[in-house]
Amino acid sequence: YFEPYSWERHLDLLGRAQQEPGVAIRDLATTRDGRDLNAIVIGNEDAPKKVWVIARQHPGETMAEWFVEGMVDALLDRANPLAARLREKVVFYIVPNMNPDGAVRGNLRTSATGANLNREWVTPTAQHSPEVLAVRTLMHATGCDLFLDIHGDEGLPYVFVAGSEMLEGFSAEQATQQQAFIDCLKAASPDFQTQYGYAASKYREEVLRLASKYVAHHFKCVSLTLEMPFKDNAILPDPAVGWDGRRSATLGAAMLVPILAAFGGSQGGVAG
Repeated sequence: YFEPYSWERHLDLLGRAQQEPGVAIRDLATTRDGRDLNAIVIGNEDAPKKVWVIARQHPGETMAEWFVEGMVDALLDRANPLAARLREKVVFYIVPNMNPDGAVRGNLRTSATGANLNREWVTPTAQHSPEVLAVRTLMHATGCDLFLDIHGDEGLPYVFVAGSEMLEGFSAEQATQQQAFIDCLKAASPDFQTQYGYAASKYREEVLRLASKYVAHHFKCVSLTLEMPFKDNAILPDPAVGWDGRRSATLGAAMLVPILAAFGGSQGGVAG
C-alpha cells in the first residue's frame, strides 16, 4: 500500500544510468519468469573500496527502489561534490530490484518460486533463489567494504537501521565503525533516528540467513538493513503526504554523506 515503483520506471532508471560515463549495467542472472536481474555499477571497478546496495528483496517494499533512485541520481549528478569524491575512491554495485518477478507479479514478500529472498543467503540455489545466488557470487568475487539492504517496515513509523552487533565474533572495531556510520547518517538526515527500531534478538534463530547479517559475518564490514515506514515518519510527519517516494529518494541521496565520511579520507574506511 505504498507509492508504486513500476517495472517501466525500473527500466528507465537503468537506461538513464547507462548513458552516463563511468557506469555499466551488469546482467547478473535470469529469473524464474525470464527477467534480467541487473546491477548498476558506478565507478572504477578497480577502486579500492566496494560498496554494495540492494533493494526490494521484498518486492512490495517499493520505497526501497525509490531510495535507490535517489542515491543513483545523486551519484550521477556531475555538480554534486560528494559524488565526485566518492567516485574517485569507491565503486558502487547497486541492485535496484532484487526481486523482479515478485515486483511484476504484485507479490508482497516473495519471488516467483515462493522464496523470501531475505532468508536465502546461507544456501541459495539456482532453482529456488537464483537472484540471491547471483548477487552473493559476484559479491564474493568483488569483495565488500560496506553493505546496505534497503527495506520498508509496515508497523514501525520510523526510519531506522538494524545492525550486526548480535553476531558471534562481532568485534570492537566493527562496533566502532558501525556506530560511526550510524551517527553520520543521523547528522545527514533529520528523517533518520536511533531511538526506535528492532531488538537485537529479533532474528536470532535465523540470523545468518538474512542478507546484512550474512555479509557482516563473512566480510567483517559495516552491514546494515535500512527500514523506512509505509505511512509516515512519526518524528517528522507530513500530514498531507506522509512518507512517499520523494522522501525515500531524498534519504537515498543523503546516504552519500556517511559513505563519504567512511571512505573519503586517507585513513581507510568502515571495513577492516
